Amino acid sequence: MICKSCGMPMVRLEDHGGGRLDVHYCKYCTDTQGQLKSREEVRKSMIDFAVATRRKSIEDAEKFVDHFMKKMPAWKE
Repeated sequence: MICKSCGMPMVRLEDHGGGRLDVHYCKYCTDTQGQLKSREEVRKSMIDFAVATRRKSIEDAEKFVDHFMKKMPAWKE
């Protein structure tokens, strides 16, 4: 299963928001209860992750994340 917000693979129970298998979002996209964080909170975390791990500039990371999020079920508009 992958997170319907950010696409992270959720292999272990701990990967699921709230540690619950019935939550379709990962621990990074949810609060401690398993509730999906706001779009802006998730966006900022994804941008920070892209800058740190993909060595993208802030501007490139923002473009990448905005394009990616449009495809994810949680953020389709």
